[in-house]
Amino acid sequence: MRATDPRLIGPYDVTHRLGAGGMGEVYLARSRTGLRLAVKVVRTEHAEDRTFRARFRHEVRAAQTVGGAGTYAARVVDADTEAERPWMATEFVPGPNLRDAVLDHGALPEPAVRILAAALGEALAAIHAKGLVHRDLKPSNILLGPDGPRVIDFGIVRALEATSLTRTGAVVGSVGYVSPEQIRNGGQVGPPSDVFSLGAVLAYAAAGREPFGEGQDSVVLLRILTRDFDLSGVPEGVRPLVTACLREDPLRRPEPAEVVASAGFAPDTLRAGIRPGWYGPAARPRPAPDDRPSGVEYLAPAPVPAPAAPTDTSAAPTDPVDRTGSVDRPGPAGPGSLDRPGPAGPTGPFHRVGPADPTGPLDRAGPADATGSVRRSGPVAPGRRRLLTALAGGTVAVAGVGAGGWLWRRGTGTEDMTGTYRSPDGSGPATTESRASARSAVLRWQYDLGGVGGLDGPCCALSPDGSVVYAGTSGGVLHAISRDGSRRWKVRLGDDVSSPVVTRDAVYCVVGLHADDERRLTAVSPSGSPLWTRTLGGLSYAVPVPLGSDVLVTVGGTDAGGLRRYGPDGAEVWTAKTPAGPTGTPLVSGDVVCTGSYGDTLLALDARDGSRKWQVPAGTDVTAVALAGTTLFADAPALLQGFRVADGRRLWRREAASAVLTGGGRALAVGTDSGTVFAVRAADGSRAWEYGLAGDARAVVAGGTVYVRAADRVWALDLNGRKRWSESLGQDPGDDQHLPVVRGGRLYVPSGTGIAAVELSG
Repeated sequence: MRATDPRLIGPYDVTHRLGAGGMGEVYLARSRTGLRLAVKVVRTEHAEDRTFRARFRHEVRAAQTVGGAGTYAARVVDADTEAERPWMATEFVPGPNLRDAVLDHGALPEPAVRILAAALGEALAAIHAKGLVHRDLKPSNILLGPDGPRVIDFGIVRALEATSLTRTGAVVGSVGYVSPEQIRNGGQVGPPSDVFSLGAVLAYAAAGREPFGEGQDSVVLLRILTRDFDLSGVPEGVRPLVTACLREDPLRRPEPAEVVASAGFAPDTLRAGIRPGWYGPAARPRPAPDDRPSGVEYLAPAPVPAPAAPTDTSAAPTDPVDRTGSVDRPGPAGPGSLDRPGPAGPTGPFHRVGPADPTGPLDRAGPADATGSVRRSGPVAPGRRRLLTALAGGTVAVAGVGAGGWLWRRGTGTEDMTGTYRSPDGSGPATTESRASARSAVLRWQYDLGGVGGLDGPCCALSPDGSVVYAGTSGGVLHAISRDGSRRWKVRLGDDVSSPVVTRDAVYCVVGLHADDERRLTAVSPSGSPLWTRTLGGLSYAVPVPLGSDVLVTVGGTDAGGLRRYGPDGAEVWTAKTPAGPTGTPLVSGDVVCTGSYGDTLLALDARDGSRKWQVPAGTDVTAVALAGTTLFADAPALLQGFRVADGRRLWRREAASAVLTGGGRALAVGTDSGTVFAVRAADGSRAWEYGLAGDARAVVAGGTVYVRAADRVWALDLNGRKRWSESLGQDPGDDQHLPVVRGGRLYVPSGTGIAAVELSG
């Protein structure tokens, strides 16, 4: 041990330093009763991040419910999430990690690979059942104990995603084992992502080499995105299982329980088949890199009982051609089955578009004319040169390696700045304009704020008559702007002024930096005089919501909090606690207030008195809610669900990239993700259309038109996804995440370091 290493962590005596990773150092420690533990201590830079601490606390609490006797997930024995440097203690597993075992002795024999597959399948099933996603399943996170493998570090990457390292959209994970959707979606993934990682782990264990090869991170990530993997060293008996796990379409990967069955085991037979030495190295040496000495003698494997013969999986397709699947993922078809049967229904994770919803305005799936090019199909892999250029232009934040950020833009072609869409084969532009479209927008003015305040939410708010625009700045000032773009007044309120909303009596805004314990709600009169201030708490970052002359805000943090309604005089009207801290901005529909909670819960309150109307389990943290007709959309990382707003009954669920959603009318909601604006049907959650744009996009729907801000332009689309017009702003707001606002015949959008007003005339 080093002189700087601790000798005592909590109540545990430290005996050895085991290593270090992206989150912190790991030590071997012993309890007073002699129990040996692996204790991970968080790095100082993470410990000083309030948001990391909150997420770490939540993930540790969930992880403590997963492991234990008879499971293959390492048990979390103890933790102190409030220590100066938080720590977590797990059971110590006497054995090497999978990476070291393969490096030292070569590939595992096929019977051991089957045991590994079944045990990891059981571990993932237990992890997913608690609402967790591992996100960083890799050989070094799998310990080979004498009684079977153990998965470690589940939930840790989720906490790392809350740090400043990843708030710019960088991916946290390990190159070579991240899923395609983990690369594309900035780490926002669901359980199928872990199954993809499992496939890569099994390929490594069975062949003794990285399935996606070695080299620069960008090159390896490119291979993952283009399905350029090598399974030549994987035995035929397990290759169909590995191939199924590596399918590009998340919905067509096997469930963890199906992995167990396909490996030839049932839970009651797996444990009986594991003996000390079960992972003995194969007789054949591991295929080595060119610079690795050859001729090394390898030990013969320890005897491993042969599992029951698995169901034949040779028919499993090697490429995900058929992407259809049901909305609710059905269970296994039977032992060993990798393909789940089910009725034909809405397509998988938005790779193809199903029939139009007959209840809404989308009465046809195709564009208005034969040359229209609203994307109606899934992304075709871009050319290798273009992919490599995109990847080489940035970095990926790899756990324990480095940090950075890069943007992955999906698409089957490119959109130029004139609004034409070019097909992937380069055959030429195809217009996406509506037949009746004409230039119908004029840039009126731009107002420099020096930086719009806050992280997201609407870029500004308007007075009831639309004559005054209110906008906060990152410098702590609230501005009042006249309709002609001149300044009426400004008032300094403190650090970072964001999320203004307006009632007839006051302008309400949030003052204070994100994760600041003194973050507060401030009321200002229409003439600019501060009226009163109320403390919200460090993690109350949602946008306030007007309720008549009152205002609704979130209070508290991730562990405890709720919603609070204030009157125009600052008096508390009511406070309603949520199971854990509320997530995102609450949605108001009539007398119903809907919000998500960090306790994996979705709930509705009565706006009049705060009483609970209904509460339902969401299965994951709901990050945002939107409304289309009577359907409440609940968005979460890698999962989109639809609920009936009247009683909370779940209507459908779909695995999908997390996006920014806004209501779009009776039959659809409109959302944006990296470089794409899309419409989602309220009936089943399927995508009705997608429209690709250059740059990160934010959208709002008003009067049957979708207004989008992307890069230095604004766009107008109709509800069938056809372009009406676009207008240049001349200034790109960069990574600004604020939403456009439509009011009084004008569109207000972020532009440069301020906002711009665009006159709408058609």
